[in-house]
Amino acid sequence: MESEKKLVATFSVIFDNGGVDAAAAAQTDIDALGPPTLRFKLADDATIDENDKMVVPAAGTAYTYWKHICLLCDAADGHTINNVAIYSDGGSFNANVDVMIGDEHPERTSASDAGYEVANNANELVGEHGGITGSSSLFGYTAGEGTDFDITISEAGNIINAANETCNYAVLQMNVASTADPGDLANETGTFSYDEA
Repeated sequence: MESEKKLVATFSVIFDNGGVDAAAAAQTDIDALGPPTLRFKLADDATIDENDKMVVPAAGTAYTYWKHICLLCDAADGHTINNVAIYSDGGSFNANVDVMIGDEHPERTSASDAGYEVANNANELVGEHGGITGSSSLFGYTAGEGTDFDITISEAGNIINAANETCNYAVLQMNVASTADPGDLANETGTFSYDEA
């Protein structure tokens, strides 16, 4: 007699961009982009290049275009996924450069990009993105219960259990203060986690 062996669910991290509000033009698996797999810049595209560089402002704070990312289920393999979260390694880019994450999770499902808002400028995420009323430093979220950033799920039953289902968006933006050191920055790592049953 043999016991049934279940495979684990598989996921891709997806970056949506372009298009119009509630309808992204492109959905890109970030593994196809790098390394690095995501670049903050002054343009709304998925290209990893040296164009549209951030500059240190003469005064105040400058902002990149924001990024809508989410987990997309490639194959659930009979599993149910919930408790999706994102966290950093607790490091940072350098003094006075931060990556902010919107405190809310705009809606993203297998059938809808309802929470998507096209990034058409380099204004601050809070106040400019209609689905975001506050933000926090991603570097303040690290691995471990209660120290990561929980992301809601808007699929049926608030779970992911089929191919092409997603969590809601994590919306990210880099902030650069006038006191930041100039020059290229080392890559930093963001990680998604989830529970699987």
